[in-house]
Amino acid sequence: MSEAEQSNSREDRIERYSQRTLGPYEVSEELTPTVDELDLWTNVNELRDQGYTVVKNVCEPELMDDLREVIHTFSEQTEGPTKGYTASMLLGRHPVVDRVATLPKILALTEVSVGKGMRAGQFIGSIKREGMPALGLHADQNWMPAPFPEHNLLLTFCIPCEGMTAEGGATTIVPGSQSLRRHPTSEELENPVTIPIEVEKGSVAVWDGSVWHASGARTIPGTRTVLHATYQRLYTQPIDDYGYLLEDEEYVANASPEILSLLGQDLFYGTATPTSGGTNMDKFMKSASMSKL
Repeated sequence: MSEAEQSNSREDRIERYSQRTLGPYEVSEELTPTVDELDLWTNVNELRDQGYTVVKNVCEPELMDDLREVIHTFSEQTEGPTKGYTASMLLGRHPVVDRVATLPKILALTEVSVGKGMRAGQFIGSIKREGMPALGLHADQNWMPAPFPEHNLLLTFCIPCEGMTAEGGATTIVPGSQSLRRHPTSEELENPVTIPIEVEKGSVAVWDGSVWHASGARTIPGTRTVLHATYQRLYTQPIDDYGYLLEDEEYVANASPEILSLLGQDLFYGTATPTSGGTNMDKFMKSASMSKL
């Protein structure tokens, strides 16, 4: 490569590195056509303004039946007191989970909220049965100090296999609480004023990491089977470490580009070794560029 070509290459990389940062919930030119096509603008605005939204018709109901079977099967393989109630570390363990994790509406709304190059944070199944109690008020990014950043760090999808109703133990929420950018106080925890998020089968509820929410008690027979799918901004430490999947050559060979991106394959973290000569600069530049979108 000539000196001029090297100079142009450096300038291109600097330009990509230093491009303007998008504001919170500002949609990039690259992503806008996808949001248009998937008809997600109402969801984008609701997520920005009230901290949560319900995304309609994310997938066919039959996929939810398959997901329910997967969660119940893995929950029976869980050891200890949560056997039959919880299934952890589900990404990469079954094709159905990977498919749900990369549904187009889910990935598009996630990019709007936590940016391009987002990481897989946690994929856990839960089964709530009649008589199970409520869960107290909290924000999902509750290991972060307040004030929370203006740019959201974490997005949680509640994917209910049977749908979700108030009497069935739906998640409840304090709309607009994300704008406070802090944890609830002791007084606010005592008597929270929340509303239930009701969701039809095949649709999903989603909220950002700052909004206050809880979970209602289940007062009817049957189960509420949910995949809690959490996505994180690329520079945060993932809740669960799925990096081991990138060491599985067979899995990587058959995984979709979207899954590999969620696992952090394109990011520069951990690319420096004692003999590598430093950080992989191509991945660094790509990561730095994605962090601004």
